Parts: sequence; structure tokens; C-alpha cells
Amino acid sequence: MQLRKKIIEQIEQCLDRDYLSISNVSYFMQSIRILIEIDNSQTQYKITSHYCNWLLHKELDRAISPVIIKDIAESFKEYESKNDLIKKINSAISLKKLVEELKEILWINVDKKVLVSKIDHDEYWIKIIQLILNQIEFRPLKLKKKHIKIDGFEFTINGIQIVPLKNKYNVELLSKELIEKEKRLIIDIALFRD
Repeated sequence: MQLRKKIIEQIEQCLDRDYLSISNVSYFMQSIRILIEIDNSQTQYKITSHYCNWLLHKELDRAISPVIIKDIAESFKEYESKNDLIKKINSAISLKKLVEELKEILWINVDKKVLVSKIDHDEYWIKIIQLILNQIEFRPLKLKKKHIKIDGFEFTINGIQIVPLKNKYNVELLSKELIEKEKRLIIDIALFRD
């Protein structure tokens, strides 16, 4: 119980800061991860657990983060068009759900509700998401190979990664065939949209 109290205090300190930085957000997510483990609520907060893990590893596979990787793999099974695939991948990476889970964790666990209400606006959460995405750039999520066809081009997907492009964060599909052809397939990330 002492550890839980200490972790809640650490989270409150993060919320009470006047600015957001990579180190603040990384510390915040580390504290959230420990709280989730203490409360044994990893299954209740699957998306948050996934992003906490992603921040701590150079790459993830199904063994470390099965939920999101399974959802991303499912995106490639049945899609009607390139736009449909883009929507499914955006839904699978679940940034909106991540924010919803983090807010729920904070409202349930933080005693100083004024700190939670202070940060309960989109501008704050967009900055948090941007800092998280900044930290997981080029750290792939490995998938079981999926053979797909987009715009007449057939290739096998073996993972995805977050990449910066034109001052935005994007999802890049990883494929041996794309590398061989010196091509990239980049998908815009839709923040806070399903």
C-alpha cells in the first residue's frame, strides 16, 4: 500500500507541473504503468498498458503487447480500400482510447481532483500524445507476415512503426518488398478520431 501511495503522489506531481516535456511524460507513463500493475488492472486498461510497454522497449511483438498487435493484424485481413485500411489502422492504434483510459485512471485514483480537472482539455492531451509518439518513433510493432494488395501492388507486411513526416506523426507499414522497391507506405495518424 505504501508503494501505491507513493506512485499516486508521483502522478500528482506530474499533473502539477506547468509544462510538459519528454521526461515528464515518460515519468508519468512509467508511474501509470506501475499503478496499473499494483491494481492488477492491465486487462482493464489494455491500450494504456500497450503504450507504457512501447515506451520501454525498442520494439514490440505479440508476446509483449498482444492486443494492439492483434487489432493491427486484423486490419489487414479484410479491408475494402486503401482508405478503409487507413481507418482500421488508426482505430487499432487507439490514441483516442488511450486518452480515455488515462483520464479514467486519473479520475479514479488521484485524490487531488483539481489537478485532474486542470488538465482535462484537448490541448493538454494532444501534447501528451505528441510527446508519446515522439518517443516511440522508429520502434516497430512486429506482426506475423500478412500478404496484402493496395492499388494493384502486392506485398507482405511484417510490422508498423511511427515515423515523423512533414511535421506530423504517421504510421509506416514495414515490408521487405517495399524496402526492395525503395518505396514507403505512410498513413496519417488521426488524433482523437475513430
